[in-house]
Amino acid sequence: MAESFSKPYLDSSVFFAHVKKETIECPDGLKRWEVAYGILKDAQSGLYKVFTSTVTLAEVRRIKIKNEELNESELEAVRNLFAHEFISLVEVNREIAEKAQRLGATYGISPMDSLHLATAIWWKCDVFLYWDKKLAAALGPGPIEDVVLAEPYWPRASGGLPMGLQPESSENSSSPE
Repeated sequence: MAESFSKPYLDSSVFFAHVKKETIECPDGLKRWEVAYGILKDAQSGLYKVFTSTVTLAEVRRIKIKNEELNESELEAVRNLFAHEFISLVEVNREIAEKAQRLGATYGISPMDSLHLATAIWWKCDVFLYWDKKLAAALGPGPIEDVVLAEPYWPRASGGLPMGLQPESSENSSSPE
């Protein structure tokens, strides 16, 4: 079982994978959407609260690497998902923006990626979860200021989703249920 976390910060790529039901296989054998679903399901059940920045709401509409965008019903699903109390949607303040500026300059990462990392640091998240090979290469293995950097994983997974955790349909993707 992978190391557990208690205060994860999720990059927009995790929400995108959940809504689009991405089938890319992860090292643990699960598909990306299954990992995202499991993380969100555990948060929904109260094991932890997930954190992400308000900029995620704007950014998640399109994944630049794939040049793929969410359609209107998927965008609505994201808005509905972010309304849940198990997701803490945090605003960027001046201190976070200045930290992001420094991180961007230090690691040569994009303003959006540096905002995500700065927000995770500011809110003292224990792990920053993201699917982005270019960002991973730029940041190195970490941690950075006590925030572990990792490709998303579901600590409770053991070879697939347990019975009862399979999503019913892609139309109901606003909730992990």
